[in-house]
Amino acid sequence: MPIVAALSIARPLLEQLVACPFEGRVLGRFERAINLADTGGWVIALTSPEVGQGPFSVVVAASSDFFNEFTVGQRVRADQDGLTVGRWRLDWSTAAIWEPRLVSPPQPLHLDTATIQILKPYTHWPDPAAVNAALKQRLEQAAAQFTQALVDHQTNPERLAPAAVVLAGLGNGLTPAGDDYLVGAMVALWLSSLKPLLPEIAKATVPQTTTLSAAFLSAAARGEFMEPWHNLAQSLSTGDVESLSLALTQVAHFGASSGRDALAGFATTMLSLQEWNFTIPIDE
Repeated sequence: MPIVAALSIARPLLEQLVACPFEGRVLGRFERAINLADTGGWVIALTSPEVGQGPFSVVVAASSDFFNEFTVGQRVRADQDGLTVGRWRLDWSTAAIWEPRLVSPPQPLHLDTATIQILKPYTHWPDPAAVNAALKQRLEQAAAQFTQALVDHQTNPERLAPAAVVLAGLGNGLTPAGDDYLVGAMVALWLSSLKPLLPEIAKATVPQTTTLSAAFLSAAARGEFMEPWHNLAQSLSTGDVESLSLALTQVAHFGASSGRDALAGFATTMLSLQEWNFTIPIDE
């Protein structure tokens, strides 16, 4: 039996596997990633190094032969040491443990002019070439409603959850555009004084969307995000315009359009926080 050694495994995922083995099916297979899920919504992502690390990921340096062993709907079982599929064994018993939780930022940050100018183009969303006119209008209206709910949260806190629900599941694919937008907004909130809002958003939206989106939203509520977001947060802390541009490009390239949709939520929320004069703590 050929054995593939995993490069890394997310800390929360390993802790789950230590507590209880995973029994599920292949949810989706792509060129550089395989998503597994059980009936309770527990998701495991097997990804290539190009995709990077994630909150429930195992990074695998393997050929296409390994990924081709998986078929959608196929049963898969995994434990704290690895999984077996077809004639292959994926071993993560010696994999590096990766921490997906963004460091809680202690220092306040006010976005400078250069950073604001870099973020602004990402607020023009959604791309009319990516969605039809009807969906574009619904996404724009839902995003505006969500932003307004954040603005009014101190005086009308009951409006936030319903506004987030309007975005949940809005769009097509395993992670609809509205959910990706919410995840990006949650990154911005995690890096701000509004971190306590994340569990509220997740509680309202997780039951309303796909299995994969629900996993990303649940992770976001705990401050756990894909690796490119960690690079982006670090670049914001240094104020290096070149590294920020590179980090934004890395996020934008995630998925077919998921990264770009998430950046819209991130940029809109970050710039709105600046406009409302909230302090945005970021690590130095």
